[in-house]
Amino acid sequence: MNQPQLSPRETTPAWVKALGAIFALPILAVLLPSLLVLSVCLLPTLGAYVADRYRDKSLAITVGMLNICGALPALGQLWSRGQTLIAAGDVLGDVFLWLVAYGAAGIGWLLFTMMPPIVTTYLSLSGTARAQELRERQEKLIETWGKEVADQGESEEPVEDEAE
Repeated sequence: MNQPQLSPRETTPAWVKALGAIFALPILAVLLPSLLVLSVCLLPTLGAYVADRYRDKSLAITVGMLNICGALPALGQLWSRGQTLIAAGDVLGDVFLWLVAYGAAGIGWLLFTMMPPIVTTYLSLSGTARAQELRERQEKLIETWGKEVADQGESEEPVEDEAE
C-alpha cells in the first residue's frame, strides 16, 4: 500500500513578507527600548537554548519561562519611566533588576538539573513501597488459602499433548 505523496511546502509570497515588514518596522521602532531591555535580560535563555542538547529544548523552555518572569520587573520599570532609550539605559543600570532577571534564570537551571534526581528517587521509593505492600498482600493470601495454592503455579511442569 502506497502512502499519498505530500505536496511540497508552499512558500509565503513575497508581497505578504513585504506587507509584514511594513507593519513590523514601525512597531519595532516604537518598542526599541523594550526590545533592548528584553534582549539583555533574556541572555541566559539564549545561552540555555544554545547549550540545550535535547530535541524538545526542555532546558531552554524551563530557563526561558523563569527568565521571562524575572525580566518582567525590568520591563515594568521601563514602562513606568517612559519608553525611551534613556529610560532603558537607566533600567539596565539597575543591578537589582539584573539580579532578579538572572536569578530567575538561575532558578530555572537549578530546577532543570534537580528535578530528574528528585523524581527518580520518588519513583524508586514508591515502587519499593508498592512491592512491599504486594508482598504483604501475598502473605495474607497464603495464610488464607494455604501454601499449596501459592506453590501450585510454580511446581507444575508444562503439560504436553498426549495425542502426538
